[in-house]
Amino acid sequence: MARTAGLVILAAVAVAHAVQFRTGDVPGDGPVNNGKLAKENPMQQVPVVGEAFAVNPVSTAMKCVISLTIQYMLCYTALALCRTAADSFGWKYTNFPLNNILETACVTVAYAPMLSVLFLACRMRVLQLTKGQGNPPAWIQMCMYFCTYAVLLMTLIVVVIPLFTGEVIGVDPKTGDIKEDTQPFKSMLCAAAFTALKFLIMIGLYGGAVAIVYGIITYEPPQGTWPAGKAFPVAPAVQCTMILSCMYFCVYGLIQVSRSYTQFSGKKLTKFENAMMTSTNCMNFAPMLAILFIGARMRALQMDPVNGNPQKWAQNCFFMCTYAVAAQTCLAIAIPLVLQGEVKVGKTEGDMEYTVENTLLGTVLTIARYAIMLCIYVGFTCVIWSIFTIEHPAGPQYTPAISVTMQCVINLTVQFFFIYGMIWACITLKEFTQFEWALLTQTMENAKGTVAYCPMLAILFVGTRMRALQITQNKGAPQGWVQDGMYMATWSLLIQFCMIAVTPLATGQPAQVDMDGNIKWEPDNKILFYCVQTIRWLGYLLLYGGIITVIVGVYTMTPETANGRGAVPLVGDGKIPGTDAGVPGYDGVKEPYGANDLPGVPTF
Repeated sequence: MARTAGLVILAAVAVAHAVQFRTGDVPGDGPVNNGKLAKENPMQQVPVVGEAFAVNPVSTAMKCVISLTIQYMLCYTALALCRTAADSFGWKYTNFPLNNILETACVTVAYAPMLSVLFLACRMRVLQLTKGQGNPPAWIQMCMYFCTYAVLLMTLIVVVIPLFTGEVIGVDPKTGDIKEDTQPFKSMLCAAAFTALKFLIMIGLYGGAVAIVYGIITYEPPQGTWPAGKAFPVAPAVQCTMILSCMYFCVYGLIQVSRSYTQFSGKKLTKFENAMMTSTNCMNFAPMLAILFIGARMRALQMDPVNGNPQKWAQNCFFMCTYAVAAQTCLAIAIPLVLQGEVKVGKTEGDMEYTVENTLLGTVLTIARYAIMLCIYVGFTCVIWSIFTIEHPAGPQYTPAISVTMQCVINLTVQFFFIYGMIWACITLKEFTQFEWALLTQTMENAKGTVAYCPMLAILFVGTRMRALQITQNKGAPQGWVQDGMYMATWSLLIQFCMIAVTPLATGQPAQVDMDGNIKWEPDNKILFYCVQTIRWLGYLLLYGGIITVIVGVYTMTPETANGRGAVPLVGDGKIPGTDAGVPGYDGVKEPYGANDLPGVPTF
C-alpha cells in the first residue's frame, strides 16, 4: 500500500514539474534576453481571428516559484491526507510507513520559501531596469532551475528510494538536507552514485543561490534602455532580501561544509556544527520579512514604475528588521565559538537565549536579545503602515487603492507575526513577573500550525501580481476570479486560527490541534461535532482551491484579462477603481439607450 501511494505521489510531482518546464524555449523567454533585444517571435506571424497572435510566456522566475509551491503544498497535503487516513483506521502515525516517508519529504521542501522570494527579487530588479520588458541573463535563469531541481531531487530521493529498499532515508529535520551518513545501498556502485548525487544537489542548491545574488548585483540593462550615465542602485527591499538570502544559505551551507569535512577527514567539528545548527533558528523569520519588503516595494513601483520606492523611514525599517535578524544570527554563532558561552533556542520563534560566565556581559546580551525582537516587530509593523500611507508622487488623489494581493500579504503577515508575538509577550511577562497565562500561551502555541503556509502563499500572490503588472505596463491586476482565489486561501488560514482561538471560550481549556494545525475538538453534541468537521474541511477546500485557482490564473493571464475582473463584461467607466487610469482592453459600458436618444427629444 505504501509503495503504491508513494508511486502515485511521485507521478503527481513529476507531472506538475513537467507542466512547468515543458516549454522548449531558451530560458530567456520574452522581448529582451541576455541584455539584447530578441528577434521577432515567428509565432507572432500566425494570424488568429484576423489579429496577430501575441505570446506572453510565463517568466522563468514565476515557473520556478509555481513549481516550488506545487511541491511544497503537495508534500504537506499528502501528509495531511495520510494522517487523516491513519486517524480513521485508528493507526499510530509511527506505524504507518507512508507517513514516515512523507514527513521526511516535507522537511526537504524547507528551502522553497527562501528560494522563491529570491527569484522574485531578481525578477523585480530586472523588470525595473528593462522598463518591464526584460528577463535575467540565461545563466541566472539556469541557476533558478538548478535550485528548483535540487529541491525536487531531494524530495524524490526520500520518496522513491524507500519504496524499493524499505528503509526511510535519513534527513536532518533542521536543514532538510540528506544526512551525510545516509547510505541506503549495499552495492558499491550504487553507493558511489548516491554519494555523488548528494553532492551535486548541494552544489546546485547553494551554488545556484549564490550565483543569483551575484547576478542581481551585477545585472545591467541593455544599452540604450536608459540615457547614458543614469544608474539604478539596488533597491533597499531587494538589498534586504539578498542579505537575508545570503545569511540563510551561508548558515546552511557552512553546516554542509562541516559535515563534508567530517565525512572525508574523520575529524568531527562538533562545536562549529552545533553553533551553525543553533543559528538556523534565527532565520525562521527571513522568508516572511523578505516577501513583505518585496510587496511594499511593488506597491511603490505601482505608482512610479521608474523611481518608485517606499518612504525613507520605511526603507530604514527594512534594514532594521534585516540587521536585527543578522545580529541574532551572529550572536548565536559568536557566543559559543568566541565567548565560550552557551546558546539555546528561545521559547518562541526567532528568539534565542544566551548564557555566559561574565555577569555583566550576560546582562548586556539579555538586553540585546529583547532589543532584537523588539526591532523585528516594530520594524515589520512600520512597513505595513507605510503600505497604507504611501501616496502617489503627483498627489494623494492619484493614489490607487491597495491591491487584493497586498491585502492578502498583509493579512498573512499580521497573522504570522501576531501568533509568534503573543507567545513572546506571554513568555516575557512570565520571565519578569512570574505570572503565567497558560491558556493564552498554549492557545497561541497550538495556532502555530495554521501559519506554516503563510510565507509560501504570500510569495505566490506577489509573483502573480508582478506578472499582471508586467504584461499591462503597470496598469493591470490579476483576473477577478484569481483575486477571489487569493482571498479563499488567505481566509482559510484565518478561519483555522479563529477556530483555535474561540474553542477555549467554550471549553475553558486550550484547543487541541493535530500535527497539521487542524482543530481536534470533538464535542459530544452531534450538531457541534458536524459544525467543527464542516469548518475543518471547508478550510481545506478554500486553501487548496484558492492555490489551484491562482496557479491556473498565472498561466491563462493575458493583457486583456489582467484587468482585475477577467473576461467577464461588467458595467463601469472602464477605469481602475480609485484612479483615472483606464483598464487595458476595456472602455467601459456606455449608458443604455433611452427616450432621450430619440430624435427631437431634449437630453437630460
